[in-house]
Amino acid sequence: MIDRDPHTGRYRPPAPPHPGDAALHLARLRAEFPTFGIIADPRRPLWMAVKGDLVIKAPDSTRLRRRLLAISGR
Repeated sequence: MIDRDPHTGRYRPPAPPHPGDAALHLARLRAEFPTFGIIADPRRPLWMAVKGDLVIKAPDSTRLRRRLLAISGR
């Protein structure tokens, strides 16, 4: 449910994903792309994959996976 901040009147973004969900997505990405270093801060939201000089950023695990698949030609 989207609600307004009582102090600013602006809409609040939805709650961040449950940390357990983020850990599961992170483990799956690491297993699927073992040659990349993958880190995540889902509350920010920031997901990153690094391989050498290549850095790929995304706001969520789904978009990061899509970008990794595109780069790897799968």
